[in-house]
Amino acid sequence: MTENVDEPETLPSLHDLEIIAAGMRAWVLAANKHPGGTASMVEAMTALYFSGATRLDGTRAGDRLIYSKGHAVAPWYFALWARGTITGTTWRDLAGFGQVGHPVPRMPRRDITQGVEMSTGALGQGLSFGAGTALADRRNGSRRRTFVVLGDGECTEGQVWEAAMTAARLGLANLVAVIDANGTGSVIALPRKEWAPRWTAFGWRTVEVDGHDLPAVVEALQAVNHDARPTAIILRTVKGKGLDPAVEDSVTLSAEAAAEHIPELDFDTLINETLVIVERHWPSTRARRIRPNLAKTAPRVVPDRDTLYALISDHPVGSSPIAKKSLAGELAEELSSLPMLWAAPDAIRNSGLLDRMHKVGSWQWDNPSSDVLQCAIAEQDAASLIAGAASAGLIPVLCSMEGFYWRMLDQIRQSIAFPGLPVLLVGTSGGIGDPLGPMVQSDGCLTALTAIPHLEIFEASDVNTAKVLAIEAISSGRPAYLRLPHEGVPVRHEIRDLATRPLQEGSWTLLDDPDPQVVIVTAGDLRETALATSDRLVKERGQRVRVLEIISPTRFARLPRARRDVIIPSTAVTASIHNAPSTVLGSFLPDGGISIGVDGYGIAGSPLELLYQEAGLTCQALFDRISGALR
Repeated sequence: MTENVDEPETLPSLHDLEIIAAGMRAWVLAANKHPGGTASMVEAMTALYFSGATRLDGTRAGDRLIYSKGHAVAPWYFALWARGTITGTTWRDLAGFGQVGHPVPRMPRRDITQGVEMSTGALGQGLSFGAGTALADRRNGSRRRTFVVLGDGECTEGQVWEAAMTAARLGLANLVAVIDANGTGSVIALPRKEWAPRWTAFGWRTVEVDGHDLPAVVEALQAVNHDARPTAIILRTVKGKGLDPAVEDSVTLSAEAAAEHIPELDFDTLINETLVIVERHWPSTRARRIRPNLAKTAPRVVPDRDTLYALISDHPVGSSPIAKKSLAGELAEELSSLPMLWAAPDAIRNSGLLDRMHKVGSWQWDNPSSDVLQCAIAEQDAASLIAGAASAGLIPVLCSMEGFYWRMLDQIRQSIAFPGLPVLLVGTSGGIGDPLGPMVQSDGCLTALTAIPHLEIFEASDVNTAKVLAIEAISSGRPAYLRLPHEGVPVRHEIRDLATRPLQEGSWTLLDDPDPQVVIVTAGDLRETALATSDRLVKERGQRVRVLEIISPTRFARLPRARRDVIIPSTAVTASIHNAPSTVLGSFLPDGGISIGVDGYGIAGSPLELLYQEAGLTCQALFDRISGALR
């Protein structure tokens, strides 16, 4: 059920706002965590949460705030507490946030309470994430706006400018960047006068004000809807505003201020005066503030497997090899009744989405109903943007060549996997073989992705398996990566057969023997090589063979060791073959197992057959290695 926005009974006067700002500044100095960048944002946070210029209130119907400069989070926490969103704590207890065992973390973490939608920390990802929430709200016809608070030091990150270009290209008029231009990034001096022309040059409506002039900040916020472009509000501020004049505007305020530099203030009186003002205009805040266990987020509506299976089509068994790059294009058509967002950074042809994009139109400022978003060559921006879209209720699928996921690892870790957002990442051209060479070679990218906590990894061998695993990922409501190699592989199983198979163990048995002498472990398009090798071992060497296809190395790795020992017994000769680093599957083998994979760098080109011979990814190479171990 949608909540009503918590509107004030009356709007605070300028005098009221000045009292709130004084109480907020007193609290951020008492908390003394990054006092430079926290104190410089006091007037802006007062205007954002208490002036009535926005609908920021922590409800699911109000505007959104992405506090990207999360290291300087104190004024935001105070605003959320005063408005009754952070509950069950006093101001003194709240000032100890970030200590071990404290319910409020040092930097914002998604879902600690309503209104905290992104886990941040001045990583340069917040504007991309905010563009994603703004895009989703516009797609859904919502009046919500997204405000993104950035530090000027953070604006030296390249991803900020990727996002700035994206937002202007998409005409996200419901996106507002609030830049704290306090003159330093950590200890690096940053000229305040250069920010406005930069944002203007990137196509934004730009307003520059004194960040400590409350009426000017309120006026700037009230005017954000007067343009069809995104808005950048540049706040000229003083780092450490309110500290001892000897250290105000200093470049040495990135940790804690020395006690002698914090002015002697009547903290209780200043903060209590703030609460009196807030409760006068928002009478319900006190009851909410003292009540613990406020619900954090609305339940996510995730399509179940049966619903998804009813929408997709089957490829007949025995079909000619089908390039799995077509997967996204097929699923986009079949799942078009759902709130999907299909995105690809530049190489949309490699994702199979080009026909769908031509049919419905790419996502532009004048076509927000499209479910296809062609991103620019800006993979980092794309990854954080779809995380924001997921946070706002869309079901996003990002498609890119596996080699380009190297550019997104931190965005996947921080924006998607850490907060557990339901995003499906699809990597095409995994392994070796792209004629473009090392530029797009995936090399060890799968190993790096496998190492990201909370990211489920799937790998499909044929197009029907790819559809089943995509449905498993989407219906799980968790972040996942689906790997699709280059080659088209014959269709071996119908979807209705695959849908009945257990998925939780992360492996399927392709060929079984109750007491195997040889166990071959494989994944992806090397399945055919493993099966051909097993056929030779049975016919030419008289061996009993078991062949396992690993459909999810992360799930298989989580199995109890006793169960894995049953599946891959140490009494057998074991081997793995995979067009990824040999350790991905080789780590599952008992000591002495044979691991064949791609452990070099930049093995690429054509013809493909010669590449596979060079890497030892052939039936003959696998047969010879196993035969040698059998002697």
